[in-house]
Amino acid sequence: MGSLPENRHDALVVGTGFGGLYSIYLLKQLGLDVAAIESAPDVGGTWYWNRYPGARSDIHSHVYRYSWDKELLKKFPWPNNYLHQPELLAYFQEVARKHELYPLIQFNTKLQGAEWNEVENVWKVSTSTGQAYTVRYLITAVGILHNKNVPQFPGLETFKGQAIHSSSWSSSIEWEGKRIAVIGSGASGVQIVSSLSEKAKSLTHFIRHAQYVIPSRFRSVSPEERERINESYDKIWEDVFLSNTAFGFVEPGRPTLSLSPEDREVVFERLWKEGNGFHFLFGGFSDIATNEAANQEAIKFIHRKIRETVKDPKKAEVLTSSDWFARRPLTDDHYYERFNQENVSVVDLKKTSITKITPDGIQTSDGATHDVDVIVFATGFDAIDGSYNKLGIRGRGGINLGKHWEADGPKTHIGATTSQFPNLFFVNGPGSVFANNPPVTEVSAEFARDLVAKTEEVRKNGGVGVAESLAEADEKWREQTQQVADATLFSKTPSWFFGENIPGKKVAPRLYFGGIGSFRAAVAAEKANGYQGFQFH
Repeated sequence: MGSLPENRHDALVVGTGFGGLYSIYLLKQLGLDVAAIESAPDVGGTWYWNRYPGARSDIHSHVYRYSWDKELLKKFPWPNNYLHQPELLAYFQEVARKHELYPLIQFNTKLQGAEWNEVENVWKVSTSTGQAYTVRYLITAVGILHNKNVPQFPGLETFKGQAIHSSSWSSSIEWEGKRIAVIGSGASGVQIVSSLSEKAKSLTHFIRHAQYVIPSRFRSVSPEERERINESYDKIWEDVFLSNTAFGFVEPGRPTLSLSPEDREVVFERLWKEGNGFHFLFGGFSDIATNEAANQEAIKFIHRKIRETVKDPKKAEVLTSSDWFARRPLTDDHYYERFNQENVSVVDLKKTSITKITPDGIQTSDGATHDVDVIVFATGFDAIDGSYNKLGIRGRGGINLGKHWEADGPKTHIGATTSQFPNLFFVNGPGSVFANNPPVTEVSAEFARDLVAKTEEVRKNGGVGVAESLAEADEKWREQTQQVADATLFSKTPSWFFGENIPGKKVAPRLYFGGIGSFRAAVAAEKANGYQGFQFH
């Protein structure tokens, strides 16, 4: 398992983003001997790696943080209504310092394999440094967007310029005054196009799925507004955890078509002026994500805004999506305006696909060659279960976790565990809820903590100290997740939510779309019923 001495602990946490840091904290509070490993040189998870120009949260600053540290809530600075990557990294660092988590973390260390030892009832863990760990509990908080997806275009190795995935951005990349290609139009792609096009010699955006991009309305927060938020935090977090989406507002119960066309226009215009994609999708009406007619009304409004903003009709046509407004909502203040610049162009990959990368640029199926100096792959990730499939985690009988999930997509019990893998606990893993990530990770980490505490109680009362979900419980939650997804338009819109961005991947919901309030209710019911979906021994 490596040349270094073996480390024995009660628990090992993998990852130090929102879920990992809180898990370390919670397990410390249980009195366990806990260690953690992190592939990066510092804490922060995705907010350590994603350093491209313009990288920021698209959820408002006052709720894109932990609820459990009231002192940091009230004192840690966030000068604007959205957080840029350096501000987020500083926040993670302060959490780790304040709660003395740094000494427990081994950085620059990747999980290379973990095998359940059925004789000793422990996990044997190997890492990239050669350091081995033997632990009773393995808690994985590796993030839902971790395993980057880089398309292997023919000829990529011949490209003479710089080619980089958005999550591997480096300050050494020379892009100002250069000819840039951005491939991909998710959250990162939109932010990168908006940021780089200002100083690029030229920028070409290659789009397969045009998006619906809502203004963010980025602005500074006055001391008076900050004070009002500080005074209201108890109510704010109550609303977060009782809501569906946990974005800091209470979702209305008003159906879209319950208003006249004129009144719908008033609501949509107000949402557009207030900004934020999540607020536009969920904050004005109750059924945009579930009702086709309602969704179509939102689409017509956004399409009109695109045509009003983008002066070139040909560019506007490529930027106008024909899909449902039911992917992860995107937010940026300048994206559509950038296409009015002479140096910014757009290519519709559905009409002219990329055939190969040449030494000088990108060749498309219409025979055109786009000469560029920099290629940015904003092509996303093999998301959610993709973060786990290549980690080499083996459960009972040596079964591989990726193989265990291969046929039907990932199966977990309320997003926390999977059968055949004892004492393996996921934090914000497959089957967890679609909502604002920090509160989701809190719910998920606390559920994992409760399962560990229950297992410790069994062990101290003479048991072996092993917890495992039942296969039928996994299947029941998978079915429930599918049923809930089928009732939304997310299921009718190709996206990474269902694994559809990765060729050959099983198409199935990776997230629970029933809302964080409903998810918390499922966790509470499981605990109240004596953990019926688990076996402890």
